[in-house]
Amino acid sequence: MRHFLIDTDTASDDAVALLMALREPSVRVEAITVVAGNCPLEIGVKNALISIEKAGTYAPPVYAGMAQPLLRELLTGEHVHGQDGLGNQDLPYPALEKQSGHAVDMIIEMARRFPGELEIIALGPLTNLAMAILKEPALPDMIKRVYIMGGGGLGPGNITPVAEFNFYVDAEAAHLVIQSKLVKIVIGYDVCLEETFINPSDITHLNSLGSLGEFVVRSVKTVIEYHKSLGKDGFGLPDPTAVAVALYPDIVTKQFDAYGYVEYKSEKAYGQFIIDQLQVTGNPPNVTAITEINARKFKEKLFQLLS
Repeated sequence: MRHFLIDTDTASDDAVALLMALREPSVRVEAITVVAGNCPLEIGVKNALISIEKAGTYAPPVYAGMAQPLLRELLTGEHVHGQDGLGNQDLPYPALEKQSGHAVDMIIEMARRFPGELEIIALGPLTNLAMAILKEPALPDMIKRVYIMGGGGLGPGNITPVAEFNFYVDAEAAHLVIQSKLVKIVIGYDVCLEETFINPSDITHLNSLGSLGEFVVRSVKTVIEYHKSLGKDGFGLPDPTAVAVALYPDIVTKQFDAYGYVEYKSEKAYGQFIIDQLQVTGNPPNVTAITEINARKFKEKLFQLLS
């Protein structure tokens, strides 16, 4: 049994990612830690609890973490995910409650509880994970690997021309984590732009799956509207794509190891994930960059887990 901790800024695609992980019987989500990003912290906590309730499997403990980036004011994504982060459904607060204790401390505690076995999936800004490394410098030696949904990969940014949202919200934290000794698998925003994009026929199929599929479509209502403004019919699923890579490593069809870093000093390039593809820096690789996954298998797994 593989042991996961999921760190999330729970909005629409994060909720889908949590549903997938919680409904995959071959793994165990030991804890969910929440960071501010797509949503303010408390909304993200509420959405994580809603996701657990909707999954209908088991209830890992949920911990609230950092409410602000390390050095900057928080930027949120209501223009994409809705004021409640779930397509403006205004769902009631679930019966489940968050646990006492801070997410940063729980990341360290879980790493100690499962030394060399804990795998972390980071779906939001990397503030919680950066703070955990700062508090416990030995943390990278205790964690098996970290899957990071962040950066534009080899594609464009989605919040600036060069920066992806998660890294842009807290580039200082992202740089710290990327430069750490953690074993890092990075799934950039570009991976979900084409192959795994959910098109109108996929949406029809989701609605046919029953309550979970319908919940997913309702949750991404504002995301669909946002993509229409970009001339695209459907929606992307960056966080579920990252979860699929973590759950099913054989779904990856293209990847490479390289040296990467996150720009945090330049205002114009703030949050850009820079990958040294040609090894011009001479620095040894510190990330595995995923550039393509099997879209057919991804959608098969997604529909299966939501059925």
